Amino acid sequence: MIELRNVSKSFAATPAVADFSLKIESGAFFVLAGPSGCGKSTVLRMINAMILPGQGQIEIDGQDIRAMEPEKLRRGIGYVIQSAGLFPHWTVAGNILAVPRLLEWSPSKCAARLDALVALLRIDPALLNRYPRQLSGGQQQRIGVARALAADPDIVLMDEPFAALDPVSRAALQEELRGIHARSGKTIVFVTHDMDEALRLATGMGVMNNGRLVQAGGPASILLAPVDDFVRDFLGGENLQLRLLDLVPVRKLMKPGKAGTAITIAAGASLKSALNLMLARRHSSLCVEDGSGARLGQITLADIVARRDAS
Repeated sequence: MIELRNVSKSFAATPAVADFSLKIESGAFFVLAGPSGCGKSTVLRMINAMILPGQGQIEIDGQDIRAMEPEKLRRGIGYVIQSAGLFPHWTVAGNILAVPRLLEWSPSKCAARLDALVALLRIDPALLNRYPRQLSGGQQQRIGVARALAADPDIVLMDEPFAALDPVSRAALQEELRGIHARSGKTIVFVTHDMDEALRLATGMGVMNNGRLVQAGGPASILLAPVDDFVRDFLGGENLQLRLLDLVPVRKLMKPGKAGTAITIAAGASLKSALNLMLARRHSSLCVEDGSGARLGQITLADIVARRDAS
């Protein structure tokens, strides 16, 4: 568990975070959302002691981070930033294994972990001997995620890691990250100002403004009962009901049978993604597939509209 109690931080007398209190349960995918400059990244950096709070206390599994050796703390927490932050003169393999080698893992253990990460994140093995400048932005970010996971930390901090990516790369990495979280049970704290991304990923969410935590809870509970006009407007104002479709996977409304189209969507995709695809392709139904491409059933526009009207 990560717990922040009455944490405040100022820079040159300007408050960045004020009286911030939050509990993040072990195994959560917790998203901190809010407009640019609201203090999200400062909170993230205080969790791994890159920045120390001016006031208040931060504990990880009941231990005050001030009592921990900073380097040891950081080596046990994965960290991903927007620009990937790869070492330019190291190969891809060297970047991925940076922390395991600092921890003096054996060559055989490093090699096994590298193989596992290549498979987990679908990294082309041909990239391992290349350098960051030889990679696309999406490839670099994928390597950044692999490096954060390399030492198998229980906690991973992610500071707008996909913000600079094209929509296709971003969606692919979001889906893989969601799968990694579901399989591993790691605690992920993810910062974003993109509400579509937040709702797609979060099991828990906090909304910040002007350095303060305005509301925290499950995504559905926040969407259904925003605490004030700021939260309501930030979440989408009049489009809150459409946002709720982001929280429901296609498999929940999928029905047996053959769709009247060959256009497919993954069972784990959101109802909002299904609706957008139907509108873009001008079809009232989609064929639903599992991860291996096997056809499971269909989802129709009528099903999604009925679900929205019932929300």
